[in-house]
Amino acid sequence: MEINQLDPRHLALGAQLNQRVPNPFFGIVNNGVHLSNTIARGQLLRPYPQFTDVQPLYDAGANSIYHAWQNTFKRRFANGFLFEGSYTWAKLIDTGDSHQNTYDVAASRALAGHDIAHRFVASVLYDLPIGKGRALSTGDSRIADALLGGWQVNGIVTYQSGTPVALSASNTAGLFSPRTQPNNNGQSGKLTGRVQDRLDRYFNPGVYSQPAPFTFGNLGRFLPDVRNDRVRNWDVSVFKEFRITEKVNTQFRAEFFNAFNRVRFGGPATNVTANNLGVITSQSNAPRQIQFGLKVLW
Repeated sequence: MEINQLDPRHLALGAQLNQRVPNPFFGIVNNGVHLSNTIARGQLLRPYPQFTDVQPLYDAGANSIYHAWQNTFKRRFANGFLFEGSYTWAKLIDTGDSHQNTYDVAASRALAGHDIAHRFVASVLYDLPIGKGRALSTGDSRIADALLGGWQVNGIVTYQSGTPVALSASNTAGLFSPRTQPNNNGQSGKLTGRVQDRLDRYFNPGVYSQPAPFTFGNLGRFLPDVRNDRVRNWDVSVFKEFRITEKVNTQFRAEFFNAFNRVRFGGPATNVTANNLGVITSQSNAPRQIQFGLKVLW
C-alpha cells in the first residue's frame, strides 16, 4: 500500500510531471532524490513530498473472499482394497497487496494468484490376494509364498487446475505507484489445444499491450480466462514384506514419483513489452523419480 502515490487527477499533467523544477528541500533533506537543487514536479505534488515511498507497517492492505464446494469420499472394500479421495471446486478472489492505484484499491480485485478452480486427489491401497491363506493361494510352498505373496500396491493421483496468469507492463503512469497494468483490446487471449503444441504461443499476445505513458492499464492483476499448465500426477509404490523370523520382518519398497513421466510446463513469459510474450521455455515439475528402500521391522 503506497500512501505517497500521486493523486490520479495529476495524470492530466502528462510529461510535465517529469519536468525539473526548483527543489525546496535542497539542503534540508540530504538523501535520495532531494540531493539535487532541482527535482521532478511530480515529486513535489506527492502527499508527502519530503519523502519518497511511504508504506504503513501494520496495514492489512488486502481482503479476499473464497467459495468452494468440497467433497471427500472413502470406501474400504473386502480383500485389502481401500480407496479414498477428495474433490474441490473453488474460487478465490482478492485485492492483492500491491495496487496500480492506491486511491482505488477495489480496482485491484481479481482472481488470486493461488486460485485453483478444480482439485482432485485420490489414493488407492491394494493388498494383492496372492499368497498363503489368500484367494490366490500359493499352497504350502514357502518359496512361492516368498516370491509371490505379501505384495501391496499403492497409488496417489492428483489432477489440479493451473493458477491464473498475471501479465506485467512497464510502470509509466508517473504516479509513483507500485506498478502499471497492461491494456487489453477487449478480446480474450485464451487459446485451446495441447500445451506442447502451443509452447511458442500459449495465449494470443496480440490482444495485450503497454499502456500509453501517464495512463492506467485496463487489465486486472490476473487474467480471468488464461491459466498456467495444470497438474496431472501419479505417484505409485509397491511394497513387499518378507518374514525373517516370527518377530522380524523385512519390507522392500519401490516408489515411483511422477510414475508416467508427465511434464508440467512452466508459466509463459508475461511482460507485454517483451518479444517472447506468451512463450513457454521451462518445466515446473520434476521428471520421473524412482527410489528403492529396505526396512527391517521387529
